[in-house]
Amino acid sequence: MAIITIPRVLIEKLGDDGADAFAEVIKEVEKDAHKELATKADVAVLRTEIKELEGKLKLYFIILIFTIILVSPHAIDLIAKLFGVVK
Repeated sequence: MAIITIPRVLIEKLGDDGADAFAEVIKEVEKDAHKELATKADVAVLRTEIKELEGKLKLYFIILIFTIILVSPHAIDLIAKLFGVVK
């Protein structure tokens, strides 16, 4: 844990007991802040979840494209013209 140095001006204003209490408050805030930080394990889990979501999104996109092609007769004509099947 870090050593907290309280400036002389604060010690004079707060007194010794007040400065000690202020230092304790800062230590507690520091502990709480460290609890909120992400660890390397947290980041690794997020990376795995993002990769899974990317795979699902690719699959959904492919399904969407095939659905549009199957439902729309104009899409089939356009694809046939693009590939030169129909003139």
